[in-house]
Amino acid sequence: MLMQKQDNKKHGFTLIELMVVITVMGIISAVAVPNIFGMVEKSREKVDLLKLYYLREALNRALIEDESALFNSAFVKTGDKAQENLEKLKKALKSESGVQLFIVEVRPDLPTNVQGKHSSVTANSEMSSLVGNSGTWYNALKESGFNGVADILIARTNNDWKKDGETYYSVPYNNNSDYRTFPKEPMFISRELNKGKSSGLDGITSQGSGSKANKTNYRLTMSVQWSGRNEHSHSVEVALLPNGGKLSTANGEGSALLSEHGVCFSTYGDIGCKNYKY
Repeated sequence: MLMQKQDNKKHGFTLIELMVVITVMGIISAVAVPNIFGMVEKSREKVDLLKLYYLREALNRALIEDESALFNSAFVKTGDKAQENLEKLKKALKSESGVQLFIVEVRPDLPTNVQGKHSSVTANSEMSSLVGNSGTWYNALKESGFNGVADILIARTNNDWKKDGETYYSVPYNNNSDYRTFPKEPMFISRELNKGKSSGLDGITSQGSGSKANKTNYRLTMSVQWSGRNEHSHSVEVALLPNGGKLSTANGEGSALLSEHGVCFSTYGDIGCKNYKY
């Protein structure tokens, strides 16, 4: 009887096969991992965008109850400049830039900074004093999750912002010569609205030109405009605008912030970022 010849050959992978597999896995990882992180970041940006819609809806609900709700502020009702401020507000709501409620200053090495005004930002429609500590604007910020912003604006107006408040932090930097104020409850969760468009200072698009160019940070304004710039619409739109940006121009196009992942921070939708640049 013939004995069956035993096959002693061992089954496994050769070194070349292993190298091929590792190489292929590396290529797949190089393509897939950034895409996964990009998808996660885009989702975070969309969550941040929702807060602009929440702010818009809060203001629009107030307008349904009272069509003059946007003028419910001590800033335009009391004081020697009340009438002047009221006219300025009416003009700003119809302007291409809208009403600049507050400024968000972003840079990669420090916390996001909330300001009421800044010399580098177009100030013809900046009206952070509108918010105050009560009324339509104040309530809308609270309802839409911008807790602490109103308190920061008040503290800055009263020159009392170089210390922590109940709803915000005040952090010294630059050898204690400057302070950054930001809510204890974070306003945004995306990298772009917390650290900017680059992980390094040199990668941030400059603001301004020539000797006044600022390459370490950039500022965005939370701005509000009558829908279609028509005061009879009795509704508003909201956007985060780069310095000099527009919510909506005569042809309906705007220049709101457009993220690296294609998210347009305007309640007008994609047309609100048609002319985006920084």
